[in-house]
Amino acid sequence: MANAPIPRNRKPARLTPAKARLAAEIRQQLLVQGGAAHREVVISSILHRKGVTGPAAERARRALLSAFYLHVDPDPESGAPRLFDLPFGPESYRWALGEPVRSVITF
Repeated sequence: MANAPIPRNRKPARLTPAKARLAAEIRQQLLVQGGAAHREVVISSILHRKGVTGPAAERARRALLSAFYLHVDPDPESGAPRLFDLPFGPESYRWALGEPVRSVITF
């Protein structure tokens, strides 16, 4: 017997100062990586730079994921700009800078 999906009663994500700071850290790491990288490389690099380990690392990882996905396809009511892209589709773990941000990168 298949389990029925659990209904979500969560409010849509909103841009907060903390999520904006995390998005800036992701953006900076993607710039260092040349504009795109596997999400685990981005997350582990940020956590390593901050010296975050143990249970705090898992919380920080979830916060980084949340900030990224808020800025991939933001709801108009969220107040978040579109900063990031999933270049290989929604199931991809490859993160990239969104087109507006990518266009200002100089190599």
